[in-house]
Amino acid sequence: MPLVQCLFPAPWWTPLSYSCERALPEGLRVSAPLGRGRRVAVTVEAPAGDFDIEKTRPLSSVIDDEAPLPAELWRLVKWFGETWFIGAGFAMKSLLPSKFFTDEKLPPLPRFDGGGEKFSAEDVYSADCRMRWERYRDAIEQSPRSSLALFPEVKMAAAFWESLPSGLRADGALWPESPARQWKLWKCAREGNIRFIVGPPGAAFVPLAGLSSIIMDEENQGGWRTQSHPVFHLRPLLGMRAIFCGARFILGGMMPSSKGYLRAEPECLEKNNESRLIFVSVKEASSSEVASLRDRLPISSPLIRETSEVRREGKWAFWLLDRKGYAGEISCDECGGALRCERCGSIMRWEEKKHCLSCISCGSRRAIPELCPNCGGTLLRGSRPGLEALYERVSGALRERYKNVLLFQSREEKLPSAEELTEKYPGGALIIGTRKLLSLCDGLSPALIGWIDADAETRSAEYDAKARAYGMIWESMWRGGSERKIVIQSRRPGKGWQEGLRRGWKYFWRRELKEREEWELPPYTPMIKISMPRGGGAPLSRKLEERGLEYWISDEKENEIWVRGKQFRILKEILSPSFDISRAGKAFPSVLLYLD
Repeated sequence: MPLVQCLFPAPWWTPLSYSCERALPEGLRVSAPLGRGRRVAVTVEAPAGDFDIEKTRPLSSVIDDEAPLPAELWRLVKWFGETWFIGAGFAMKSLLPSKFFTDEKLPPLPRFDGGGEKFSAEDVYSADCRMRWERYRDAIEQSPRSSLALFPEVKMAAAFWESLPSGLRADGALWPESPARQWKLWKCAREGNIRFIVGPPGAAFVPLAGLSSIIMDEENQGGWRTQSHPVFHLRPLLGMRAIFCGARFILGGMMPSSKGYLRAEPECLEKNNESRLIFVSVKEASSSEVASLRDRLPISSPLIRETSEVRREGKWAFWLLDRKGYAGEISCDECGGALRCERCGSIMRWEEKKHCLSCISCGSRRAIPELCPNCGGTLLRGSRPGLEALYERVSGALRERYKNVLLFQSREEKLPSAEELTEKYPGGALIIGTRKLLSLCDGLSPALIGWIDADAETRSAEYDAKARAYGMIWESMWRGGSERKIVIQSRRPGKGWQEGLRRGWKYFWRRELKEREEWELPPYTPMIKISMPRGGGAPLSRKLEERGLEYWISDEKENEIWVRGKQFRILKEILSPSFDISRAGKAFPSVLLYLD
């Protein structure tokens, strides 16, 4: 009786062996016993060797007669699992809909005559979205078979879809929000009944039959990075998918990523932006003291002046600060220790509105203690004032000047649409919030955007902190219009990475990439962040040292380890035991790969 090996949509890397009445090819769905129940798995190629069939359990049933996924998509699943240190089983779970792992029968895939298309990559970078969209529309119309047009936000995808001629829309589909409708469209695309799909990141791995072009707009935006484990950016996966299916890969946006720039060094069309930028030193700002906080809150005269002018004219203004809560952290004046999350060890944010502390990493909450949990001291104070403190300051002393003042910061709070805000506040308003407010630029087109602390993002320990800070401010300069003014409060206004805001992103990337190359950082040298279960950091460090891999331990978390280099094979050997099925029911490590 033949032996069949199967992968389950689970975090362990181990394929499980079962007996079957016939040999099965790779990529079929099967129903297999697991523990006391049964689950749907996918067959993989069985290794050569002798096995004791008597000790293996038989498969419950074989669901598919033929492989249900296009060859390029199955190949991508395996590549993703191998490269990102998550295993093909968890890669399947991450890229495929949950309905795929059921007993539902799927019809055979349509057959296509090989057209001999080869992979090609091109770019279209411009702040003018209409120009980009025209290129995308042409690519869809010229595509010999099917196309996938992807955007980082649902609103962007819907806006592009509405811009298409009605005749062209008749051949395609906009990716729906309902899971039930998504599954229906997923099957329809697989059967070759749709010429193209427009959608957000959730549509990235739809099995469009005969995929011949992939469009990825705003490829530098953070919206392409997943928020839960496994954390990854979709750009390299979509690029590899285009390679596997011989498709045309079009990258676009207001500015390129580091790899997007390195690939072709495109020209920046938007230069000499001096007239729109107002750089202000926070040292010269009239800093306001905030109750129970050791740091002051800088609100400069130019920011007040420009906001007052905009509000007198009944226009919208945004003040952005990427720091939720009343304060970024709370610490003890007596021992100097910061209050940390009991679950994951990260810094706790002070949220006065909810009268609690909130973990910036895992989101867990706890009551604000009366005494320091480290030393029992009574002098607990916050630092790095957040959005709640900013709103308290503005809605008090400056409310009469600015009229309507709104605050949007909560993770659970859905951002209102531009239409809802326009109807409720016909005379405009000053909105205070995080970078998420930039999504409102398309509908409100604010006349002013003020960055309260432009350096906040660069204080992160991440290697790409400056690039993320630059990308956010660059987006605020252009998204939804180019007439607005940008007030940038900073400790080094207009210096260093901010000089690129004046001269354009080509100037920025040249400086940034030169520095990264010298320090052996992505995109030149990959970096891997490994978060081990409690107590697993020290054993992993010893193994890394024994094998000669370069690593360092995070300052914030003792079980978080960074590895730099391209020795993926050795690292996989070291990590493999931690992902064995024997650890099912326990915590598995999480691995985050940085390629660019």
